[in-house]
Amino acid sequence: MLIETQVGLLSMAAEEYHRNKDAVGHSSLVRIMRSPAHFQEYVTHPPEPTPAMAFGTAVHSAVLEPAAFASDYAVFDESQLEGSLQSLDDYKAAAAELGIKVGKMKKEEIKDAIKVADVESRFVFREDAIARLYDGRQILTPTLMMAIRSIQASLSRHTGASRLLANGMAEMSGFWSDPETGLGCKCRPDWLVMADGIVTGIVDVKTCTDASAEGFARSIATLGYDLQAAFYQDGIKAITGRTLPFYFIAVEKDGPQAAAVYRASEDVIDVGRAKYRGALQLLQWCRANNRWPAYQPNGEIETIELPRWAANFDLES
Repeated sequence: MLIETQVGLLSMAAEEYHRNKDAVGHSSLVRIMRSPAHFQEYVTHPPEPTPAMAFGTAVHSAVLEPAAFASDYAVFDESQLEGSLQSLDDYKAAAAELGIKVGKMKKEEIKDAIKVADVESRFVFREDAIARLYDGRQILTPTLMMAIRSIQASLSRHTGASRLLANGMAEMSGFWSDPETGLGCKCRPDWLVMADGIVTGIVDVKTCTDASAEGFARSIATLGYDLQAAFYQDGIKAITGRTLPFYFIAVEKDGPQAAAVYRASEDVIDVGRAKYRGALQLLQWCRANNRWPAYQPNGEIETIELPRWAANFDLES
């Protein structure tokens, strides 16, 4: 469903957004810059979320959609699982109390036998207790929840971050057609800053190990954040007709969860634009020719050299 005509974006669940394989997003373009083969692997076999990715998703929810975070996440409480059956020894002890002779039965067979014999519901299996307690919510350890709460507090104390996040829309989905290649494109900004009913900025929240200007600049260069900034800026312009500033809110994952806010410079946008334009052109060629080569498209044999930092080793010493 279209919302706010001046925004021209779609409100949809993340799963629905990612199911749209016809449009290309910035993450795919970062992969094709490594090689078309890596792009194809990423599209056809999306990687399972890593613990770091899951933590980043939780942070985004807590910072940008706190009400949803409260309903979707819970802190794991081991004490509430006391007495539940988990180990093979637990299963055997419960079976003995129920008069079940386990013999050479496997663990799952013992579990099935307990469920049949336990007519008074005396025993609870750990996985069943977890399902009942948390009812499908994402479970966080107390340590992770403490880190997320610290991140929320750090961002609330940062004047610039608080101002950007004071009024806006989270996780909107934008779709457009690239005018040069005709390829369908998509973006899902973390946050669109709103003022008087108009979008005035694009915000991306990044968890990182170093939020200092020097440290985060390295992350921009090595992780393709410059490509993302330019791609999102041009995509939102295609949708709204206006060029909007792109902001990074960088917050460290470890204590003291220091935060910093950076506006992408014109140089960052220019470099990122050159990257994504080349990536789109390469993708257009790959689709037209149905070829998805890796590092050496024609099977050539190359001479390899040491990187410059390693080549400076003093052989005379």
